[in-house]
Amino acid sequence: MDGMPERRAAWVPAFLALLATAWLLRIATLMASGAGLQVDEAQYWDWSRHLQWGYWSKPPAIAAVIAASTALFGDSVLGVKLLSMLLWPLSAAVLAWLAWDMAGRGPAGQRAGFWSAALLLGTPLAGILGMAATTDAPLMFMWSLCMAWSWRALCEPDGRSALPWWALAGLAMGLGLLSKYTMAAAGAAWAILFLLHWRRHGLGLLLAGLVALAVLAPNLWWNAGNGWPTLGHTAEITVAAQTRAGNKLASVLEYVAGQLLMVGPVALAAALLASRRSPHAAVQAPGTVSRPSATGFALMFSLPLLLVALAQSFNARANVNWTAPALLGICLYLALYMAPRLGWRAWWISTALALLLPAGASMIGSLPQVQKQALSSARHFDLWARMRGWEPVLGELKAALASEPDLPVAATRRDLVVHARYVWRDLDRAVMAWPAAGRPRHHYEQFEPLWSDPQRPPQRLLLLSDAAPSDELRRQYPQWRQVGAAQSGRVRIELWLASGPP
Repeated sequence: MDGMPERRAAWVPAFLALLATAWLLRIATLMASGAGLQVDEAQYWDWSRHLQWGYWSKPPAIAAVIAASTALFGDSVLGVKLLSMLLWPLSAAVLAWLAWDMAGRGPAGQRAGFWSAALLLGTPLAGILGMAATTDAPLMFMWSLCMAWSWRALCEPDGRSALPWWALAGLAMGLGLLSKYTMAAAGAAWAILFLLHWRRHGLGLLLAGLVALAVLAPNLWWNAGNGWPTLGHTAEITVAAQTRAGNKLASVLEYVAGQLLMVGPVALAAALLASRRSPHAAVQAPGTVSRPSATGFALMFSLPLLLVALAQSFNARANVNWTAPALLGICLYLALYMAPRLGWRAWWISTALALLLPAGASMIGSLPQVQKQALSSARHFDLWARMRGWEPVLGELKAALASEPDLPVAATRRDLVVHARYVWRDLDRAVMAWPAAGRPRHHYEQFEPLWSDPQRPPQRLLLLSDAAPSDELRRQYPQWRQVGAAQSGRVRIELWLASGPP
């Protein structure tokens, strides 16, 4: 095999260098972008200051991850993101261990492990989300652990010795559910394994399910006590939302194209190249016939989620990142397929391309001409456009805010609430949500409105808005005076002083 010697321990430092390079490259890209937090990241940061077992739209894991990250690295944009960014190479490390174990822990396993990690880290989705503090980061890590520990359980000679591994797999499942309810789709793999191995592993799988439910129980208890907001929001965006009849085919095609984009051109090209090489059989797990094949196991943890999202795309638009965990099974499958066919030289070339392409696409947004186009057109190539402008605008409004130090502050939209809370984190001014006229639309309207009793609103307040007060607001407060306004690119925020009611 060309390239790196296979029977020496040189592959270990090389593999660690791969993980470190991916993480450091994304840190450098993020710092060079000059971008701030995305609206969801700012919201998760705000949640991290008040840890609970649940929140309006998401379970609590991402808030806990950000709380740990900021405790270690501070509240800067990079400090908020660092631990979430680290979870992506850690997920790749778990996947590489799994591929290495499946392929026999020898030279073939080394190649499979390298390929699986490189394919995952080099996907466009990992390249972009790998620079974000989102729920996908802990979800991917827990999904990879659930796969690895489920595999180890299946490798045990008897059901009793497999029980500790099934308990660990259940722990990963539970923590994954606390990250994002998408983790429930991994239960389909367990259902298949139960049908195939119920005599030996039925008790273990039952134990895994009970452990997962026990870990999730506090979040369910929180939801029950607050009217099931998280489950309701999840159902609303995945089941209740509908695509107009004429757009169903377009929605499905968009979903399929999105999944191909997730895998990326480098991985697809490498797989095509491997299919043209001399046909060594794809790596299969050694051992008894009662264990699933390695490639079959990989597909168990990817196809069910992909099929669920495909069915959903007929009814509603499916976001590309909703099926992110399926990448783990796909990359594992491709690595096991390609490892016997492609050598180290092909691995080095494809890895370099795969890691550099997402970074290059991200850095396009740092070009002045691209940023200028992003200010004037909805179609642009600045991936960071939505994360620019908030800090300078809200920083400019600090002086106007200080002119009325005793007044409560409200905002008309969620993005205004969370960005103001982050940028003004050094001020002792709580930015609250303007109370909803009907059903709450987001976390702050339900849990943190400026007032909860409609008969007792404050006499005077400050309002953050992107436009002049609407007629509805003017009916509630008859007197309005603009005390500040600032704009940076697409972001324009006005600060208004409201007086009343009469």
